[in-house]
Amino acid sequence: MSASPTGAASRRSPFARNIPLYYVFQFVRGFHFWLPIWFLFLQSQHGLSYAQIGVTEVLFGIVTIVAEVPTGAVADRFGRRIALGTGALGFAAATALFATLSFPSLIVGYLGMAIARTLMSGSDNALLFDSLRQLKRTDEYERHAGRTQAVATASLLIATILSGPLVSILDFRAVMMLSAAGMGTAGLIALALREPPRREADFAEVTQPSDAQRSGAVVLHEIRAGIGIVLRTRSVLWAILLGGIMLATLDLPDFFIQPFIRSHGVDPAEALDLGAIYSGLMLPSFVGIMLGSILAAPLAERLGERRALPAVLAVGAIVFLPLLIVDHLALVVSLAALAATTAALHPLAGGYINRRIPSDQRATVLSIFSLCAAVMITIMIGTAVVLVDAFDFRAGFSLAFALLVIGGGACWAGWRRAHADIAATEP
Repeated sequence: MSASPTGAASRRSPFARNIPLYYVFQFVRGFHFWLPIWFLFLQSQHGLSYAQIGVTEVLFGIVTIVAEVPTGAVADRFGRRIALGTGALGFAAATALFATLSFPSLIVGYLGMAIARTLMSGSDNALLFDSLRQLKRTDEYERHAGRTQAVATASLLIATILSGPLVSILDFRAVMMLSAAGMGTAGLIALALREPPRREADFAEVTQPSDAQRSGAVVLHEIRAGIGIVLRTRSVLWAILLGGIMLATLDLPDFFIQPFIRSHGVDPAEALDLGAIYSGLMLPSFVGIMLGSILAAPLAERLGERRALPAVLAVGAIVFLPLLIVDHLALVVSLAALAATTAALHPLAGGYINRRIPSDQRATVLSIFSLCAAVMITIMIGTAVVLVDAFDFRAGFSLAFALLVIGGGACWAGWRRAHADIAATEP
């Protein structure tokens, strides 16, 4: 049987190379050796309390909030490839500063990581979606978004296995410098991607640039246009709010996983065997991320867009319950299940939003999604660390669960009504 004309044309397209190269970028980008140990680094090397670490995380969140949408607009104007490459190289430099500076100077590096991260946030998914759109394969978005997220988690899993023993053999700073090297390599790979069209006019094969492209104030135009799209498209607005609440609450326990494990007597800096045990206890969460990423596309195909997001919401609420009742190392299983639901949320919400927005402001709108999540995460962490400092981990988890059930339920109801209003007009 001969190949279909569409499939053959897709394979001949110069943008077909973007898909496997994007997988390579995400794999190399995922070697975050710093991520499984950063909380312990601030506690052990700098003597910070939960509240002090919470303040640094709130500052990280504030910088993210301020930079998220402008950097998305920059990506829409100057190119997602440039934003990804610059962001990864900037993240590498900021990681090196975070590892080598003393407190409070290290905050400069940490906040630099926040800015670099916003350059990549939204740009990666926008480049993937528009590459698939150019290939006429947008129905594959959830599959590739989920799989590349799983690939990035696979390299993070490798980094997690190694980080605990390496901390005991070397030290925290040396392990973090490995992260800087990996992210720098990812930046060079990102610059090798081919920039797909970023304008609806380009997809319509109109060669004349739009007024927005000629405008000197183009970045502000992108921001205004992106906000306008979100406010006019109620289903997208409610999906952003629902996704933001779910990310802020379902991901909160993972923020405390490092001190949670050490509170049960497992400190990777004390001995090699404890480092290996520590890495082993961190692994289930990353395995959960991989599974959730891979299962997102089958879940979307089986349940459809209308049922997939609320299904993740319901599962997340159920697996959250053990965290409110007991305090035991066995809870790493619940943390893994929560990680899986969070991972599934990214491609599901991203696919829903991408299909309802124009390419012109795609990275900007996706950055608005990230901005909404960053605001909620910052508030959630800032409040939870106070409760954990004053009481225990369960106090912080209880706050997140209440917001998930009440706030998530309210946003789901609003999204359901908005989706129903437009469902009849969508193909």
